[in-house]
Amino acid sequence: MIYQVKHKTVYEYQSMVSLCHNIVFQVSGNNALQEINSTKCTIDPEPNFIMEREDFFENKYFYFSLQKAHKKLVVESTNEITVHPPTWLSINPAETPAWESVVKLLQSIDTSNDIRQFYLESPHVTFLTAIRAYALVSFTPNRPIMEAMHELNTRIYTDFTFTPGFTEISTPLEEVFKHKKGVCQDYAHFGLACVRSIGLSARYISGYIETIPPPGKPKLAGADASHAWMSLYIPDIGWVEFDATNNLLVSDQHIRVAKGRDFSDVVPLKGIVYSGGGQHMTVTVDVTRKN
Repeated sequence: MIYQVKHKTVYEYQSMVSLCHNIVFQVSGNNALQEINSTKCTIDPEPNFIMEREDFFENKYFYFSLQKAHKKLVVESTNEITVHPPTWLSINPAETPAWESVVKLLQSIDTSNDIRQFYLESPHVTFLTAIRAYALVSFTPNRPIMEAMHELNTRIYTDFTFTPGFTEISTPLEEVFKHKKGVCQDYAHFGLACVRSIGLSARYISGYIETIPPPGKPKLAGADASHAWMSLYIPDIGWVEFDATNNLLVSDQHIRVAKGRDFSDVVPLKGIVYSGGGQHMTVTVDVTRKN
């Protein structure tokens, strides 16, 4: 599948901004599952300095600084990406190893620290006894890891209600679990807490998903949104991606931008602003299939 993704962020400030430094995670990278055909990032006003960099997790991002007075900032990225169907779609979940054996492998020196680092707590993924108990309902003794993860993914989708505006990114997981409401970031963080709390490695994935309008209805411009899901490490297969928000084993409708421990590692646009007033942010995203 070939997709074009447009992601536009607009900041409007109450008072004049004299200086800002920002990091942008809105440009996809090449990997085994996707290829970048073209990419462009435009910033208005034009930055005094801009540089493309790579972070600790090998994500591509832009750093820029604006050293001129402004009351509005517009950052727009346009990417064309070819997405390939992942190999895990052909895996029989019942034939994957028992999850306890994966835990033991992750605890051994034979496993790379690049994998092991993802079974630890992180700023938005904390270990709670109640969440661990929730995970163990699916991860029963000697159950194949991918089969157990499929069930956990479905349970989160069934038990939680997608409720925009109910949570903020700072809402603790304990509150998300108590009310079982939230958005894709909450679903991803909760899934990560479940599997990491029992000793498995899992990563947070940020990106986009193709949305299909109802039959007979046109697709509205700007109606898409950035998305989040998780990937679980399974030996001999690698990182397998699950989307609890949509109860999906990820296929070729997901476009990856960045990976990390949680949302704090891959915020689409973050930075420091020197100003005396408040600000208002609007975001529009368009994901269009080109073939």
